[in-house]
Amino acid sequence: MQEILVVAAIAAAIFFLPRLMGRKSPSDERARPQPRTQPQVGFRLPRVVLTGWMRLAIVITFLWVAGVAAYLKPWEDNVFVYFLIALGPAVVLWGGIWAWFGYKKYRR
Repeated sequence: MQEILVVAAIAAAIFFLPRLMGRKSPSDERARPQPRTQPQVGFRLPRVVLTGWMRLAIVITFLWVAGVAAYLKPWEDNVFVYFLIALGPAVVLWGGIWAWFGYKKYRR
């Protein structure tokens, strides 16, 4: 159980520390000159927009997988049952969301 908590703390640090450390005051942004680059024709950076519901689904998925791991203890036994109960619903959920967003994208 302790190993799972350590991995979760490392993952949280990887996601949240760059956001916390990357914030700068508006005066810092004005003082530094912005580089002038020519945009490439036809090149667009993909923008990932995470809504509140999407963030909630991600958190619930992590909690589900960690909770089932704590309950079944797959490192001792029941590895197949763990994959079936913990990762099966997560893969089905995110596969469905992925397919739904694909249909939603091309419906416009």
